[in-house]
Amino acid sequence: MSQARPALSQADLDSILATSRAYNAEKDVTGMLLFVEGRDGNRGSFMQLLEGSADELEALRKRIFADPRHHTKLVLETGVKPQRDFADWSMAFRSVVARDLTAHPGFADIGTEEFQRRCEAGEVHQSLTFIRDFWSSDAEAGATA
Repeated sequence: MSQARPALSQADLDSILATSRAYNAEKDVTGMLLFVEGRDGNRGSFMQLLEGSADELEALRKRIFADPRHHTKLVLETGVKPQRDFADWSMAFRSVVARDLTAHPGFADIGTEEFQRRCEAGEVHQSLTFIRDFWSSDAEAGATA
């Protein structure tokens, strides 16, 4: 989870996605990137699920945390799963506005100070379930490979 810098452009988003897809395909990492358009003068928020070997994911986390195009970076959950949820996607992607999240009350306030506070306090749970359910319920609505 992270917050986009105010100057982040559509070209930056496109670059992030292209770079992610190429890197992930090379490293056998799969996952999904959600970009929630900003509110209250903020550019937006990223939420990402990544799947792969622990070593590759740690290397990727370091790359992501070093990227100056976003800030306030947090890892919400880590763990081992019996299978990948996004095995066919080097990086699935959705860009949404806040109202698209209303069916997911625990995540409807992504990008707000309150959501950030809850993340930092460890009060945000089930992020894997949210990403997986959000993707599967909205995949036909414009997700990209």
